[in-house]
Amino acid sequence: MRPGFRVGVSFAYVALGAWLLCSRPTTVYAQTGIAGSASKAPVSEGELEFRLYCSQCHGMEATGNGPVARALKTRPANLRTLTKKHGGVFPEQEIRDFIDGTKEMAAHGAREMPIWGFAFQYRGGPVGEIHAPPAASKEEVDQRINHLVDYIKSIQNP
Repeated sequence: MRPGFRVGVSFAYVALGAWLLCSRPTTVYAQTGIAGSASKAPVSEGELEFRLYCSQCHGMEATGNGPVARALKTRPANLRTLTKKHGGVFPEQEIRDFIDGTKEMAAHGAREMPIWGFAFQYRGGPVGEIHAPPAASKEEVDQRINHLVDYIKSIQNP
């Protein structure tokens, strides 16, 4: 295979992936169920954000059993029991503060380099010149955080 062809194909995959991430449809469908299941169910924006940025540690079911959880010193929180742990009141502002970095948590990383990258940070313009993340307005970031907080609130155990 020619070297130039390999680079061109790789670039095409990267471009396709970037386009898919940037297009951000309002309804996303994902496979659900046990391996081999072909059923599809709608996935909310908040659940999509959760799957992309939180499930590695907290798990797909948000119970603290993600694939990375065993490697951590402190087990990730079971996000389905937050309301129960706070006397029947969902701690919405506290969750927002953890996501946007107002309230730090060692497992989430330093604000300069959070575990989920720049996903929930305001950026007026590129941070650097070549490999800079795109700008994100306060409104865009707030909307992403709102979707994620709403999703976590929706999965609380009774």
